[in-house]
Amino acid sequence: MAFTSQASNRLYADNNLDSSDGFLWDWTFGAEYYHEAPFLVGLKNDNNGLEFNVNLALSYNDFYLDFDQSQLTGGAVLGYKLFDSEPWTLDIIAVQLQSGFDEYGGAIYSGPLIKELEGITPRQADYDAGLRLTRTNGDTQLNLEILHDIAGAHQSLIVSTFISHIRPWKNWEFRSGVGLSYYPKTYTNYYFGVTPEEARAFRPVFEASNAFAMQFEFHAEYPLSRHWVFLGGWLTTWFSSGIGDSPLVEQPYQHKAKVGIRYVF
Repeated sequence: MAFTSQASNRLYADNNLDSSDGFLWDWTFGAEYYHEAPFLVGLKNDNNGLEFNVNLALSYNDFYLDFDQSQLTGGAVLGYKLFDSEPWTLDIIAVQLQSGFDEYGGAIYSGPLIKELEGITPRQADYDAGLRLTRTNGDTQLNLEILHDIAGAHQSLIVSTFISHIRPWKNWEFRSGVGLSYYPKTYTNYYFGVTPEEARAFRPVFEASNAFAMQFEFHAEYPLSRHWVFLGGWLTTWFSSGIGDSPLVEQPYQHKAKVGIRYVF
């Protein structure tokens, strides 16, 4: 189960997809070993394993599709550039911010019945669309996103901001970012509220409230050869009491770290 303040590595200053003249595309692939401490109740607190990543960037004039899995805040972004005048850009974007889950864990952690989640109503994944305003100053970038769920899961308005910085050092490239997201009650209650029908002796009724999430990401890359790149990263998200106090939540934070390689053409 993944919360993301932001959606893609385009949020770093050197990764903006500029408007193209016609069709352009680029892609890379790789693999990494990850270790994760999810925050959803009943999940293993030492989830780890091998996963593969594919990174694909497509653009046609002002339209773009960016699919990034190498960075921990990665995801798929479909967008259209409305305005671009340095240092400001304004895009229309569509992203998925929240994966769904059920008593078996959901799409990401699907497995045997999780006792602590037994009897809950399945929560559906959302899909969100809205505006992203970006200001770039050298290797630093500030983003503001205002997105609305268009899939009908929670039908909420979510506001996120993220500031990121790139710092090269010798052959290394270090990326760091801090994000803050606001989730209204309609969102938190849909995913983390507990209705009377879902309540059990070990799971009381819970009405969630407005909540915030703060996110910190650190990512590093080092070229091993002309085509192979070493990468590593750490992502931590902290949740306010509107989410952290839910009986469906083990602790008000989640961590994920990974190391791996990717092939660059």
